[in-house]
Amino acid sequence: MKGRTQRRGLRRGATLVLTAVMMTAILGFVALAVDTMVLAVARHQLGIAADAGALAGAAALADDRRIAPEPPLDAIFDAARDRTRRYAERNPVLGLAPVIAANAANDPQGDVVLGYITNPIDPGSPFLPDGALGPRFNSVQVRAARSPNRGGLVPAYFARALGFEGSSVQVMGSASALNYRIMGFRSDPVHRSDLLPITLDKSTYQSMISGSVTTTDQYRYDPATGRVSPGPDGVEESQLYPVGSGYPGNWGTVNIGVSSNSTSTLGAQILDGVTPEQLATYPNGRLELDRLDGTGTRFTMLTGDPGISTGLKDSLQAIVGRPRTIPIYDPAGSSGTGNNTQYKIIGFAPVRLLAVNFQGNPKHVIIQPALTRDSTAIPGQLQSNWSAGGLIRLHLTR
Repeated sequence: MKGRTQRRGLRRGATLVLTAVMMTAILGFVALAVDTMVLAVARHQLGIAADAGALAGAAALADDRRIAPEPPLDAIFDAARDRTRRYAERNPVLGLAPVIAANAANDPQGDVVLGYITNPIDPGSPFLPDGALGPRFNSVQVRAARSPNRGGLVPAYFARALGFEGSSVQVMGSASALNYRIMGFRSDPVHRSDLLPITLDKSTYQSMISGSVTTTDQYRYDPATGRVSPGPDGVEESQLYPVGSGYPGNWGTVNIGVSSNSTSTLGAQILDGVTPEQLATYPNGRLELDRLDGTGTRFTMLTGDPGISTGLKDSLQAIVGRPRTIPIYDPAGSSGTGNNTQYKIIGFAPVRLLAVNFQGNPKHVIIQPALTRDSTAIPGQLQSNWSAGGLIRLHLTR
């Protein structure tokens, strides 16, 4: 009996030792799992902060002032860095705002770096922060970190028992503001299109873009206030109406998703945009340059009517200062007169209305190139030159 009792005691002792060893191992694994989870959460939150800052900074790079021949790049870049920092710091990491340095010197190793990516859609395209490429800068790279000098280490909770205080973690994110030509517009169930039912001939438009002697610079647009005032701003302007004689319809209105362009219909489209229902009348709900001519030029045809109605004055004046997109037509492929005019549309150009005057003679509507963010616009070819305006799209690129 005594031997049995001793054996049971030995077994109990061995079980207690084994339990103690197993509990130590289990607690170790739990500690490792908890600290690993904290590290993963920190990395995830740093990634959110980096991406948010990069997108905000890239949006600030798409500043309307970049259309000018000599844009205030230093001011634009400073604003982009500041916006990047502020938006990144709005996203806490383990309950604390990340520390992001603006990096005014644009040091490639800094927290916020501005640069140019030739093809942001290609992950292998290099990020180039060289200041000589400043006029082409289209991207922002953000380093969000937790380290001793960046908000402190990511803390270790259980591993402290082993003398481990925490980890340094950094995450990189980058975003680009891409400037596209516009190939058309699609019907969107939520948004109206900022497509203006007014067409301009390609020669007049190209003169404005090239800054020829036929253009003027009489008005100034202030992106900060959205207001237009008299005085030059370095961006060439053109008359949307009237233009030179000899073209089918000269200046004209076009039918977009409607069978007739009455003053009330045109006024509503000018003021409020082209409706999803109107764009839905085109194949697959897309009005786009879907045909090719003998020279390889993409185009589409729109019916319209030459001239201008004083009944459009109020609608046009109401959108002064706002970006809109106008169809550009080729007179060589256009034909007809009156309400039988057929316009060969070869492009869509973002512009900003600066002045409308329907009193006396000559009447005029003045425009200049602009950037647009119209969600219904269909991106076409990527552009590196900002002077002609374009369609802005933001992309996370790394």
